[in-house]
This record gives sequence, structure tokens and C-alpha cells, in this order.
Amino acid sequence: MSGEKPSREQLAAEYTAISQLIDEVKQRIDLLNASLNDIASAKGALEELEAVEEGEELLVPIGAGVYMRVRVVDKSSVLVTVGASILVEKGLEEARKYLDEREQRVRDLLRRHVSDYQALASRLSEIERELRAGR
Repeated sequence: MSGEKPSREQLAAEYTAISQLIDEVKQRIDLLNASLNDIASAKGALEELEAVEEGEELLVPIGAGVYMRVRVVDKSSVLVTVGASILVEKGLEEARKYLDEREQRVRDLLRRHVSDYQALASRLSEIERELRAGR
């Protein structure tokens, strides 16, 4: 298509497709941000665990604003989900390192998705300008 302008119908179809892609990318960005919040909460919980003595009682969130009292029996290790509902026991430092690595992977993905989002939004703006100019 050397120099040929896309038709209004082609632009409208592209606009619709990109709008849907933007929605999908935005959902992924939201999920990645939620994952970062979960990681930050887990890191905070590890710090709290280090600060208590064995035998002390803690309030542990179990979701939806509900907490449970637990007594710390062994604070030398925690259980970490490594996928497919598989739990692995890790020392606190190893768990912190695992969370740091996971956080870095999520941040890298987030950067890529934000970049994709910006490129799609930019193209959407171009299409809007072309459609307005072609009235």
C-alpha cells in the first residue's frame, strides 16, 4: 500500500481492535500491580515474623479483612508456593530472596506492558486524528 490512505472503515476496524487490546493490556497491568502489592505484603510479613519471638502470638490476615490469631512455633522457615499449589519450605532469607527475584520479574513485565499500553494509546490517538480530519 504505497502511499495509499486507509479507508474510514479500515481505520474504524483498527480503532476497535486496538481499543480491545488496550483493555486487555490494562487488565494485565492491574494484575501485575496487584501481584506487586501481594509481594510487598509478604515481604512485610517476613519482617514482622523476624521481629517476634517463638511462642508469641500474631494476627495473620486470611482475606477479606479477617484475621486469625496464631502462635509462632518455628520462625526459621516459611512455606512458599512455587506453582501448581506446590509448597516448598524455605528459610527466611531464602524466601526474601525468592520474593525479590519474583518482584523483579513482575516489574520487568509491568514495564513492558506499560510500554505496550503507551504505544497502543498513541496509535489510538493517531487514528482518532485521522478520522476527525477525514470528516
